[in-house]
Amino acid sequence: MERIRITFEKTGAMRYTSHLDLQKVWIRALLRAKLPLAYTQGFHPTPKIAYAWPLPLGWGTQGELMDIWLDDPDGKEVDAKTFICDVNRCMPAGLKILEIEKLPYSDPALTIIIQSAVYLITFPDRINQDVLNSKIDALMQQETIERERRGKIYDMKPLVENWTVLPDPDSGAVLKVQMAARDSAMGRPDELAAALGYDPFTVNIVRLKYLLKLS
Repeated sequence: MERIRITFEKTGAMRYTSHLDLQKVWIRALLRAKLPLAYTQGFHPTPKIAYAWPLPLGWGTQGELMDIWLDDPDGKEVDAKTFICDVNRCMPAGLKILEIEKLPYSDPALTIIIQSAVYLITFPDRINQDVLNSKIDALMQQETIERERRGKIYDMKPLVENWTVLPDPDSGAVLKVQMAARDSAMGRPDELAAALGYDPFTVNIVRLKYLLKLS
Protein backbone atom coordinates (compact mmCIF):
# COMPACT_ATOMS: atom_id res chain seq x y z
CA MET A 1 0.00 0.00 0.00
CA GLU A 2 1.29 3.45 -0.93
CA ARG A 3 0.50 6.77 0.72
CA ILE A 4 0.36 9.95 -1.36
CA ARG A 5 0.07 13.52 -0.05
CA ILE A 6 -1.70 15.84 -2.48
CA THR A 7 -1.38 19.63 -2.51
CA PHE A 8 -4.27 21.25 -4.38
CA GLU A 9 -6.05 24.53 -4.99
CA LYS A 10 -9.75 25.35 -4.83
CA THR A 11 -10.70 28.56 -6.63
CA GLY A 12 -13.54 30.20 -8.51
CA ALA A 13 -17.01 28.71 -8.09
CA MET A 14 -15.52 25.69 -6.29
CA ARG A 15 -15.06 27.94 -3.24
CA TYR A 16 -18.78 27.53 -2.65
CA THR A 17 -18.59 23.73 -2.52
CA SER A 18 -19.09 22.33 0.98
CA HIS A 19 -16.54 20.00 2.54
CA LEU A 20 -18.89 17.01 2.21
CA ASP A 21 -19.54 17.73 -1.47
CA LEU A 22 -15.82 18.25 -2.01
CA GLN A 23 -15.14 14.75 -0.70
CA LYS A 24 -17.61 13.35 -3.25
CA VAL A 25 -15.92 15.30 -6.06
CA TRP A 26 -12.52 13.94 -5.06
CA ILE A 27 -13.68 10.32 -4.90
CA ARG A 28 -15.40 10.63 -8.29
CA ALA A 29 -12.29 12.18 -9.90
CA LEU A 30 -9.89 9.60 -8.40
CA LEU A 31 -12.11 6.75 -9.58
CA ARG A 32 -12.44 8.23 -13.07
CA ALA A 33 -8.65 8.47 -13.20
CA LYS A 34 -8.64 4.67 -12.56
CA LEU A 35 -6.37 4.90 -9.53
CA PRO A 36 -6.07 1.72 -7.40
CA LEU A 37 -7.57 3.28 -4.27
CA ALA A 38 -7.22 1.46 -0.96
CA TYR A 39 -10.46 1.07 1.00
CA THR A 40 -11.38 1.10 4.67
CA GLN A 41 -12.56 -2.08 6.37
CA GLY A 42 -16.06 -2.80 7.66
CA PHE A 43 -19.60 -3.08 6.33
CA HIS A 44 -19.38 0.11 4.24
CA PRO A 45 -15.86 0.33 2.73
CA THR A 46 -14.89 3.78 1.42
CA PRO A 47 -11.71 5.03 -0.25
CA LYS A 48 -9.00 5.65 2.34
CA ILE A 49 -8.60 9.43 2.19
CA ALA A 50 -7.59 11.83 4.98
CA TYR A 51 -8.19 15.56 4.67
CA ALA A 52 -6.61 18.47 6.50
CA TRP A 53 -8.87 20.97 8.30
CA PRO A 54 -12.15 21.61 6.42
CA LEU A 55 -12.33 24.89 4.55
CA PRO A 56 -15.35 27.07 5.36
CA LEU A 57 -17.80 27.73 2.54
CA GLY A 58 -16.70 30.63 0.35
CA TRP A 59 -13.00 30.50 1.22
CA GLY A 60 -10.45 29.74 -1.45
CA THR A 61 -7.21 27.84 -1.07
CA GLN A 62 -3.90 27.68 -2.89
CA GLY A 63 -2.21 25.02 -0.78
CA GLU A 64 -4.74 22.56 0.66
CA LEU A 65 -3.54 19.11 1.75
CA MET A 66 -5.00 15.61 1.69
CA ASP A 67 -3.59 12.09 1.92
CA ILE A 68 -4.76 9.12 -0.12
CA TRP A 69 -3.72 5.46 0.04
CA LEU A 70 -3.25 3.31 -3.05
CA ASP A 71 -3.41 -0.45 -3.11
CA ASP A 72 -1.70 -1.68 -6.28
CA PRO A 73 -1.25 -5.46 -6.36
CA ASP A 74 1.27 -5.08 -9.20
CA GLY A 75 3.50 -2.91 -7.01
CA LYS A 76 3.96 -0.24 -9.69
CA GLU A 77 5.70 2.99 -8.71
CA VAL A 78 3.52 6.10 -8.91
CA ASP A 79 4.78 8.57 -11.49
CA ALA A 80 4.04 12.07 -10.16
CA LYS A 81 3.59 13.76 -13.53
CA THR A 82 1.25 11.06 -14.85
CA PHE A 83 -0.72 11.00 -11.59
CA ILE A 84 -1.29 14.76 -11.61
CA CYS A 85 -2.25 14.88 -15.30
CA ASP A 86 -4.63 11.90 -15.05
CA VAL A 87 -6.49 13.25 -12.03
CA ASN A 88 -6.59 16.89 -13.15
CA ARG A 89 -8.24 15.81 -16.40
CA CYS A 90 -11.11 14.44 -14.30
CA MET A 91 -11.47 17.53 -12.12
CA PRO A 92 -14.11 20.27 -12.42
CA ALA A 93 -12.94 23.82 -13.11
CA GLY A 94 -11.51 25.43 -9.98
CA LEU A 95 -10.09 22.23 -8.45
CA LYS A 96 -6.54 21.34 -9.41
CA ILE A 97 -3.66 19.25 -8.03
CA LEU A 98 -0.45 21.28 -7.76
CA GLU A 99 1.94 18.60 -6.55
CA ILE A 100 2.14 15.22 -4.85
CA GLU A 101 4.56 13.63 -2.39
CA LYS A 102 5.07 9.97 -1.51
CA LEU A 103 5.06 9.32 2.25
CA PRO A 104 5.76 6.39 4.56
CA TYR A 105 2.54 4.50 5.22
CA SER A 106 2.63 5.09 8.99
CA ASP A 107 3.45 8.82 9.04
CA PRO A 108 1.33 10.86 11.50
CA ALA A 109 -2.03 12.21 10.37
CA LEU A 110 -2.22 15.67 8.84
CA THR A 111 -4.30 17.06 11.70
CA ILE A 112 -1.54 16.05 14.12
CA ILE A 113 1.38 17.65 12.27
CA ILE A 114 -0.33 20.86 11.09
CA GLN A 115 0.71 23.69 13.38
CA SER A 116 -0.35 26.87 11.59
CA ALA A 117 -2.01 28.16 8.45
CA VAL A 118 -1.29 31.27 6.37
CA TYR A 119 -4.22 33.27 4.99
CA LEU A 120 -4.68 36.22 2.68
CA ILE A 121 -7.53 38.58 3.62
CA THR A 122 -8.87 41.03 1.06
CA PHE A 123 -11.29 43.65 2.34
CA PRO A 124 -14.49 44.76 0.56
CA ASP A 125 -13.49 48.42 0.18
CA ARG A 126 -10.22 49.84 -1.05
CA ILE A 127 -7.96 50.59 1.92
CA ASN A 128 -4.67 52.44 2.22
CA GLN A 129 -1.70 50.31 3.24
CA ASP A 130 -0.78 52.65 6.12
CA VAL A 131 -4.36 52.68 7.40
CA LEU A 132 -4.53 48.88 7.43
CA ASN A 133 -1.16 48.73 9.18
CA SER A 134 -2.46 51.11 11.85
CA LYS A 135 -5.62 49.03 12.33
CA ILE A 136 -3.83 45.71 12.81
CA ASP A 137 -1.10 47.27 14.97
CA ALA A 138 -3.68 48.89 17.26
CA LEU A 139 -5.59 45.61 17.55
CA MET A 140 -2.51 43.56 18.39
CA GLN A 141 -1.35 46.06 21.02
CA GLN A 142 -4.38 45.20 23.13
CA GLU A 143 -3.73 42.89 26.06
CA THR A 144 -6.48 40.55 24.91
CA ILE A 145 -8.73 40.28 21.87
CA GLU A 146 -11.92 38.74 23.14
CA ARG A 147 -14.16 37.01 20.61
CA GLU A 148 -17.13 34.68 20.94
CA ARG A 149 -17.26 31.25 19.33
CA ARG A 150 -20.06 28.73 19.88
CA GLY A 151 -21.37 30.76 22.80
CA LYS A 152 -17.99 30.92 24.60
CA ILE A 153 -15.65 33.88 25.02
CA TYR A 154 -11.99 33.30 24.13
CA ASP A 155 -8.83 35.36 23.60
CA MET A 156 -7.87 35.39 19.92
CA LYS A 157 -4.58 37.24 20.38
CA PRO A 158 -2.36 34.15 21.05
CA LEU A 159 -3.73 32.54 17.89
CA VAL A 160 -2.37 35.32 15.66
CA GLU A 161 1.26 34.32 15.17
CA ASN A 162 2.45 36.69 12.46
CA TRP A 163 1.06 39.24 10.01
CA THR A 164 2.14 41.43 7.10
CA VAL A 165 0.27 44.15 5.22
CA LEU A 166 0.96 43.86 1.49
CA PRO A 167 0.23 46.36 -1.30
CA ASP A 168 -2.43 45.32 -3.80
CA PRO A 169 -3.21 47.10 -7.08
CA ASP A 170 -6.94 46.36 -6.88
CA SER A 171 -7.80 46.79 -3.19
CA GLY A 172 -4.94 49.03 -2.03
CA ALA A 173 -3.72 46.60 0.62
CA VAL A 174 -4.31 43.03 1.80
CA LEU A 175 -3.52 41.32 5.08
CA LYS A 176 -1.37 38.19 5.11
CA VAL A 177 -1.71 36.50 8.48
CA GLN A 178 -0.37 33.33 10.07
CA MET A 179 -2.68 31.76 12.65
CA ALA A 180 -2.56 28.65 14.82
CA ALA A 181 -4.26 25.66 13.17
CA ARG A 182 -4.34 22.94 15.79
CA ASP A 183 -7.29 21.01 17.18
CA SER A 184 -6.91 22.73 20.55
CA ALA A 185 -6.09 26.16 19.08
CA MET A 186 -7.72 27.10 15.78
CA GLY A 187 -7.33 30.67 14.56
CA ARG A 188 -10.06 32.02 12.28
CA PRO A 189 -9.18 34.86 9.86
CA ASP A 190 -12.86 35.80 9.52
CA GLU A 191 -12.96 36.46 13.27
CA LEU A 192 -9.80 38.55 12.93
CA ALA A 193 -11.53 40.58 10.18
CA ALA A 194 -14.50 41.08 12.50
CA ALA A 195 -12.18 42.30 15.27
CA LEU A 196 -10.81 44.84 12.77
CA GLY A 197 -14.33 46.17 12.27
CA TYR A 198 -15.32 44.37 9.05
CA ASP A 199 -18.31 42.19 8.31
CA PRO A 200 -16.65 38.72 7.98
CA PHE A 201 -19.12 37.80 5.22
CA THR A 202 -17.82 40.63 3.00
CA VAL A 203 -14.09 39.84 3.13
CA ASN A 204 -12.39 37.46 0.72
CA ILE A 205 -10.25 34.80 2.42
CA VAL A 206 -7.74 32.45 0.80
CA ARG A 207 -5.77 29.83 2.69
CA LEU A 208 -2.32 30.02 1.14
CA LYS A 209 -0.59 27.12 2.88
CA TYR A 210 -0.11 25.08 6.04
CA LEU A 211 2.95 25.05 8.25
CA LEU A 212 3.76 21.56 9.49
CA LYS A 213 5.50 20.34 12.61
CA LEU A 214 9.12 19.52 11.92
CA SER A 215 9.90 15.83 12.38
